[in-house]
Amino acid sequence: MADITGIAETAQSAESAATFAESRGESELRASNRAIVEQYMNTRGQDRLRRHLLFTEDGTGGLWTTETGQPIVITGRDRLGDHGQWSLKCFPDWVWTNIEVFETQDPNHFWVECDGEGTIRFPDYPDGHYRNHFLHSFLFENGKIKRQREFMNPCEQFRALGITVPQVKRADIPT
Repeated sequence: MADITGIAETAQSAESAATFAESRGESELRASNRAIVEQYMNTRGQDRLRRHLLFTEDGTGGLWTTETGQPIVITGRDRLGDHGQWSLKCFPDWVWTNIEVFETQDPNHFWVECDGEGTIRFPDYPDGHYRNHFLHSFLFENGKIKRQREFMNPCEQFRALGITVPQVKRADIPT
């Protein structure tokens, strides 16, 4: 039966307007957060010393793939600032290249796939040239990075530091 009162039509219009406003707000949030991800990934040189300001006060960042199997997690904006100083000393000319940013269903969550390259200077090891492929995960809260996680192949870091990487025998693996 047709709705001659127009009530159903009005309700649908209000629902459509609310959905549009929500998707518009979500779209703006996604664009703003994506711009911060791109800023983070394209920060170089001394500007890296201010990158921690992109984080929430209690934000975390770090390396989730280590030789111990446990992540290295830096907690808190101030501590992330200290980590930025350490990173600039140990990776003085580091650059991210071939950066691809991937959006998810959540406007506060992004993934990045990229390459990274530069000098590596760790105490107790000779300086080396380090090159690797990386994945990064970014989670946002109120327009700031709440959690940043970095994933890479630790064996490439070993090689850059002159550490012999053991061979795993994978007999009969089809390639």
